Amino acid sequence: MKTQIREEKPAVVRNEDMIPGVLYGHEMDPKSIKVPRKEFFKEYERHGQSSVFSCEVDGESHKVYIKDIQRDVLNHEKIIHFDLLKVTAKDKIHARIPIHLEGKDFVEKGGLIVQQILTELDAKYSINESPEDINIDVSKMVAGDTMLLSDIKLPDYLEVLDAMDSVVVTVTVPKVETESDEDEITEPEVIGQKSEE
Repeated sequence: MKTQIREEKPAVVRNEDMIPGVLYGHEMDPKSIKVPRKEFFKEYERHGQSSVFSCEVDGESHKVYIKDIQRDVLNHEKIIHFDLLKVTAKDKIHARIPIHLEGKDFVEKGGLIVQQILTELDAKYSINESPEDINIDVSKMVAGDTMLLSDIKLPDYLEVLDAMDSVVVTVTVPKVETESDEDEITEPEVIGQKSEE
């Protein structure tokens, strides 16, 4: 990804159809940079926030990965800022890897509720690895089933930071609301008048 040194304020950069960012890492001062929006999305779609790629700035090439992105509050699809972290061969990437459920629709067609508790895996791994999103087949789960992180087969190169007893997904039966019995209508107490003597 080719980047340019940025001197303008972020708002000015965005008006030029570019995305402002910052590059930082070991043995280098942070650099304010900017990238054409199309260029950034091309790399983002290819590498996401879990793979290392080359970044060129000021005539130098660095191995980096997208450490963080900021999105527009009103338009979540719009990225307004990004952080690139420079890495070396000795470093490990710390990222959150998305967890996707397969077969969820099949289970829910049977009238059950599939609730995903853990949507991302917090992990570290070598910069030489390029982990893909984690896909879990839940099509054979039945009511009352709970899948823990320890139940999932994960790549050996991942250093998992989440607790292995974390709940990933549960399957439950929908609660059926029963109409409460109508309150019995009680006759008002009539206080009899005292008879005149």
